[in-house]
Amino acid sequence: METPKVFASYSHDSDDHKQWVLKLCTKLVENGVDVMLDQWDIRLGTDQTLFMEKLGAADRVLVICTDAYVEKADNRAGGVGYEGRIITAQIAGNLKTDKFIPVIRQSSNEKKTPFFFGKSQY
Repeated sequence: METPKVFASYSHDSDDHKQWVLKLCTKLVENGVDVMLDQWDIRLGTDQTLFMEKLGAADRVLVICTDAYVEKADNRAGGVGYEGRIITAQIAGNLKTDKFIPVIRQSSNEKKTPFFFGKSQY
């Protein structure tokens, strides 16, 4: 069985949130998942957009939703907005895809996931 490749898409809301994402991804690696995480893979001088485009090659993408992530994704702001464009294009190319997995970490709003997930709110 081939090792699954997972890309973690999240916003840098706070140091606490970044640590939470790091712990989640570390647990996945400990359980045999190949995780692409900016905290591991981006160094000074790394082309950040090239790294973000690797989500296209992932078997699954964890979309770690917080209020800040949803706002940035829907407004196409920053790195989350760039990743959102890629995700939107992939979903539009295959409406039945199950590649994108929303992980709702924190939400104080009624809208818990970005627009690209469509009407289904998790």
